[in-house]
This record gives sequence, C-alpha cells and structure tokens, in this order.
Amino acid sequence: MNQTVVHAESVGFWRDRRLILADVNLTIRPGEKWILFGPNGIGKSTLISMMSLRQFPNVGRLSLLGRGQGGLDRFSASGRIALASSAVGRELAPPADPVDVIVDAAPIRSVPEDLGDSADVIELTALHERRRRDTAVYDRARALMERFGIEYLAGKRMAGLSEGERTRVLICRNLMSDADLMIFDEPTTGMDIGGRELVVGQLGRLDENGVGRGASGPDAACERAVVLVTHQLEEIPAGFDHLALMDHMPEDRYRDYLDAHPSIYAPDEGNPMPGTIVYTGGLDDGFTSERLTAMFGFPIRVHHDGGRWSAFRA
Repeated sequence: MNQTVVHAESVGFWRDRRLILADVNLTIRPGEKWILFGPNGIGKSTLISMMSLRQFPNVGRLSLLGRGQGGLDRFSASGRIALASSAVGRELAPPADPVDVIVDAAPIRSVPEDLGDSADVIELTALHERRRRDTAVYDRARALMERFGIEYLAGKRMAGLSEGERTRVLICRNLMSDADLMIFDEPTTGMDIGGRELVVGQLGRLDENGVGRGASGPDAACERAVVLVTHQLEEIPAGFDHLALMDHMPEDRYRDYLDAHPSIYAPDEGNPMPGTIVYTGGLDDGFTSERLTAMFGFPIRVHHDGGRWSAFRA
C-alpha cells in the first residue's frame, strides 16, 4: 500500500475571528505510529478533529486515506477512521452498556440472507443486528475489556462510569474496529498511575496477536496508522517512532502565511500566535531538553529510559 493515510498541505483553521492552526504540513503513511505532542491550547484537538472528518480546514488541503479533500465524509469513512476522545464519549447514549458500545465498532463482515430488494438502510440495520447476535464478537469485546482492566463494567451503563473508565471503553472501541487510521486523544485522561501504566503498556503492544485489526491478523495490523495525542511524555508507549511537535508559529512565519492567504478572516489583535507543526521526525531528535525548554518557557530536563519518556523542571 503506497497511499498516504494523512496528507496535510499548509492547512489552516480559524473560528470566531481567531486563527487556531496555520501552515500545518504532515504526512502519515500506513503502518506508522505517531505521537502528536504539544502544550495545552495549541490546536492538537482541532487537528485530529479534521483528521476524523469532524471539522474541515478553512485553508490548505487535507487528504485522508488517499482521497482528496471532499472525497470523504464521516459516513463514507465510517469504520476506516477510529477516534477515541472525550468528544466521542459525549456522543454515546448514557444508558448504553459498555460492551455494546465496544461491539458497535466491530467490522461487519457477513451479509444477511433473504433481504431481497430491501433498501440500503434496512440492510445496514440487519447487518448491525446480526453482529449484535454474534457470540464471537462479544467474546472479543470482553477480551479487550479484560486486557484494559474493565471487564467488570459489562452490564453497567455509560452514564455511571468514571472518566477513566469511560476513556478505557473508548480505547477498546477503537481496537474493536478495523480502522486504517486509529487516533487516541489523551488516552490516559482521568486515570490514576495504575490505570495509566496499564493503558500505556497495552498501547505499546498494539500489534501483538493482531489486536486492533479485527480478524485480519498481525500482518494486516502492520498497515494500520496510529496517532496518539498527548502533552505528557509519561503517556507515550514504547514502540511509537514518529513525532510531530506543535508549538506557536513564529511571528515572521505567521506574517508570511497571512500574506499568502489573504482570505483568512482572523485578525491577530489580542490573539496568541496560531499553532503549527514545528518538527516531524524521530522521537530522540524531537524530544530534547532544549526543544521542550523553548516550548514551555522554563528549563526542562528530558529522560529516556527503557523505551519510556519523562520530563522534569531542571
């Protein structure tokens, strides 16, 4: 597979007369595991909202799954792009059983018989009903829940879950899918250190036994692209080898960008500089004490040991 999964060219986004993102350039290919890192409020969530077709750029071009801008919508990309985020959690029905929430993301592989000339929507409903009656699918959902320490949530309601429990349900939902692009937005939100370490350890072993790629097996799993969004080095699992660092755009680059895109309706008066990607490459070259000191504005010492990262005030 030679196509790109994500290809952003000079992407910008403004809202409420504020330019949030500017001149974002990024290429993600099948099989790559990316960390998207940056401080709070820099535009990470906006960028992944565009990657998951929940928002669209005002400026530049964004291609997803080898399709040009406008070639995909959320319906046509359903099942091919999986997002675990607080935004997705808010969309789930409060009374839903966590097991059903996870099962609902499973790929539909069998076509029901004797549908005749029924409309597509009826056929899709029947497919979902057959999946819900599939014991093997439920077994796999419960196995994922056990991996992430939430097997006890079966039969409960989403409304009664803690933030950390809900986050783990959404991670399992992602892994239940057959997605080509899998996005985890701050996947340890609301967790204590035990929950964090369990989740980080499991995300560091995504390709073992084909986890996260349905029944296609570990070879197919290697073709899946994964993006993990965080602003904490301690949340980065082992095995991720691509890094995109986001920071505020330098003022001279910002002025050049505005000159190149006069249609931008976002005066800079009183607004911070927009976020942009300032580095792409390997983690070792990206996560340096010098880079993070400049990013956060005070001396930071970065540690890398045993495949894990951490940072402290120097």
